Amino acid sequence: MITYIGTANPGFAPYAMEELRRRVRGTKVSGVAAGETFSFTTGDGEPEQVLKDLRRNEPVFLRHIFPVEAEIPVSSDEALTASALRDYAAQLADRVHGKKVAIQVRKAQDSPFPYGSAEGRDIMAEVVRELGGEVVARDSDWIVSVYSSRKLLYMGCSAPKDNLSDWPGGAVRFRRDEALISRAAFKLLEAEKAFGLPLDKFTNALDLGAAPGGWTSVLLERGMKVTAVDPAEMDESLALHPRLRHLRKNAAELSFAPGSFDLLVCDMSWDPYHTCRIVSGLSSALSAGGSGIITLKLMYRKPFQSIQDLTEAYSEHFDIRKVKQLFHNREEVTMWVRRKP
Repeated sequence: MITYIGTANPGFAPYAMEELRRRVRGTKVSGVAAGETFSFTTGDGEPEQVLKDLRRNEPVFLRHIFPVEAEIPVSSDEALTASALRDYAAQLADRVHGKKVAIQVRKAQDSPFPYGSAEGRDIMAEVVRELGGEVVARDSDWIVSVYSSRKLLYMGCSAPKDNLSDWPGGAVRFRRDEALISRAAFKLLEAEKAFGLPLDKFTNALDLGAAPGGWTSVLLERGMKVTAVDPAEMDESLALHPRLRHLRKNAAELSFAPGSFDLLVCDMSWDPYHTCRIVSGLSSALSAGGSGIITLKLMYRKPFQSIQDLTEAYSEHFDIRKVKQLFHNREEVTMWVRRKP
């Protein structure tokens, strides 16, 4: 049996823990940092099979995991903590020699851990280099993970694919572009990575609830023709774009010729059931096999029930490919669908 540290979006750890209770027979879950970080075990299952199942069919709310290979009381003493970090790194000689290694150090807000992320990383990086490893930020062979709670320091080493995300804690970060119209664009960029869905393979997109144009701008940058639907104005930077058509109407008032688009995106801040009716009503405008990326607002107290109801409703017209709470989601999840033939 292996213990893992799991991370979810703030406030959603209880839902991630419940998913694991349902998925992993005999698992033991326990909160580590309120609302976001927790531990769980592989329970009665074979650890490799449990991990394989989590990779193949990712839980909605579980953002990131790493195995706990060392667990010690956390200390505010710098020398003692540095020694513990070095000692653990030294145990990894067989794994890191000749390999690319990323080192990710995080801590809870109330943790007495005396170092910042970069400082903790540098302490371990020195040992990894002495062992013949190459310390990198991305595209590593191994990830060394450190998490400090208020009481305990957890350390582990795993392959990036086994962490569900190769970002520290699954916190996907994009460089802020001064030309970025809205931070909502990050949501679409993260969805592209999370779903393995390169946006530049599409040619004609329908963006519902588009204003002020955060998602539209990403689609245009990828070379698509975009029909943006929203009664509100789009950002002035998009006003004269030659591949943009802006329809200043409510999406419920519109219809399009069958197969007009190969991609539909929707990030409307409406009741999710109302959004479902609108998107489903426009499904024929999407070519058979065309993809949709849709935000589902979790406006009600029972998110599992809402997600189940909504996936059933969308399934009348679409194949549901994946539902995931992304790092850039807040009180919502993002769904990838394909239109049924």
